[in-house]
Amino acid sequence: SNFEESNRLWVRMQHQGPAKDRAKREKERHDLRVLVGANLVRLSQLEGMTAEYYSRTALPKVLDHITTVKDVMSQQYLFESVILVFPDEFHILTLEQLLMAYAKAHGSVDMQPIVVALMNRLSKFLTDPEAGAQAIATNDVFTLFRTHLSAIIERTLPSSGNSRSSTANPNGAASDGTADLKPCLEIQAAFMNFTNTLYPGNIHYVDLILGSMADLLRRNCTIGSLGGESGSKVVDLLCGPLKTLSLSVLDMEHYPTLLEFLDFGCRKQVAQAMVTIITEDNHALSSLDGVNSLFRFISALVRDEQDTPAREDKETVEREQQLVAKLPHQIRNDDVDECFQMVTAVRGFFGQGGPKRLVYTLPSVFFAAMSLLPRIRAIEAMRAEGEEVPLPTLTAKKIFQFMHKTVTALQQTSAEVALNLWLIAAGAADNADRASSSPGAFEAICYEFLTQAMMCFEDEITETSKQFTLIFTMVGTLTQIACLEPENYDALSQKMTQKGARLLKKQLQCKAVAACSHLFWCEAKREGKRVLECLQKCLKITDTHVQSDPSAAGLWVEMLDKYIYYYEVDVEEVQIGFIQSLMNLCEE
Repeated sequence: SNFEESNRLWVRMQHQGPAKDRAKREKERHDLRVLVGANLVRLSQLEGMTAEYYSRTALPKVLDHITTVKDVMSQQYLFESVILVFPDEFHILTLEQLLMAYAKAHGSVDMQPIVVALMNRLSKFLTDPEAGAQAIATNDVFTLFRTHLSAIIERTLPSSGNSRSSTANPNGAASDGTADLKPCLEIQAAFMNFTNTLYPGNIHYVDLILGSMADLLRRNCTIGSLGGESGSKVVDLLCGPLKTLSLSVLDMEHYPTLLEFLDFGCRKQVAQAMVTIITEDNHALSSLDGVNSLFRFISALVRDEQDTPAREDKETVEREQQLVAKLPHQIRNDDVDECFQMVTAVRGFFGQGGPKRLVYTLPSVFFAAMSLLPRIRAIEAMRAEGEEVPLPTLTAKKIFQFMHKTVTALQQTSAEVALNLWLIAAGAADNADRASSSPGAFEAICYEFLTQAMMCFEDEITETSKQFTLIFTMVGTLTQIACLEPENYDALSQKMTQKGARLLKKQLQCKAVAACSHLFWCEAKREGKRVLECLQKCLKITDTHVQSDPSAAGLWVEMLDKYIYYYEVDVEEVQIGFIQSLMNLCEE
């Protein structure tokens, strides 16, 4: 036929002329390939080219000729041309013939673009509601591809007989001559995408592909060695199912196995993809087994492993841990006890992360546990009203104990964050006491949290600027607390006022003591005499400071504002005469 003769002539061109002009002739051959392809186009346009004739007569002859002519350029171009010029219906009917021919191709032919082109065309055709529905029902496309892809992949691995102990280089090729794994991985990645498109949610098919891939890696590289471009391909292979199967991939037999072959960087990429999909798509973590499986899978993000680099970029670690810290907020279950078990499990995994991670991860566990408190109160309220609601074994006090241990662990890593969490915990205990049917039930817990906050302030916070800022935070918290015994409240407020008066800079002392004056005029305390004592102390500090530094005269105005505020909220000890005197000072 014209097709066969033109192809033979095209192939013979490489042997004509001197060897030094071979590169030039190859370029000419490449430019003339369209003339050979034109014969296939005309063949596809013949009126008698029916599906039956194509499958029984035309294609067998075409494929036999392509595989008989052992020329790399010819096979590469003609395999691609067959896919392009004939309709999709024909390809479905003759899929097995095509795949068998691919397995017979010359070892140097790059099958990746050929196989991917075929998959892309078939996926578009088979996902069409009208044309593809019947075809996919009558043809086991997955089994055909899986059966023949093994042979297609093996032909690219001439050294596949080497033992699995051979050492892989960063691009996935073994140092003892094992073939580069990149083409094989690209084909498998394409097959994975093809399968997810045609059979979305089919875990069994995905696991079979991963099993084939794991077998290939066992023969050609060692555990934890695969990186570079080949590693990236495996990452793509593992990330593909995440979009459609999410946490279901953890139930697969071969998914975690395949992850073991990747180096640290690639394992971390897969872990990040997993966490991102869970958080962005709002997937729920609803079982303890699921949480344990997930955190074992993403261990490269959660803790240091044997191949973790000695130095990691601080900004990168921060970004990764902020992502991981979102996971506790995905814990959702109608059973409060089950939720707390999951939170506790997450706390255990986070505890393995070391100081550089704890500062980002432990606060999220703290808040996840605290979010269970309203649920406990709601259950208690329903039971009090006579509703038959199961009583959980978890109590509010157990949650507060968990919060206490978590903040204690965090304090050595980040005292400032820990101090803020102590104050938040105190506020939560106060709210629990307000909602309790037994007032004072949580007073001791609240006082313990505030005491820990004060101890943290005294022992761990040494910078004056941070001390000044945190005094305002502590005052703001304590003024909202209503459950403390009077003597406990007085002890804390007095100590806080003393801390404010001992700051190194006079200007900061004045502002801090002025802030502490609110401790004596709030929900828990109405003691105008103590308010006035604080304000008068501020005036003394201001007078001393302004005399040494006239540029700080603005402090008089701030003191005037404080006096006016307390006068307006009816503090009897703050009289109009004080305000008038301060106004005169300000005018001067």
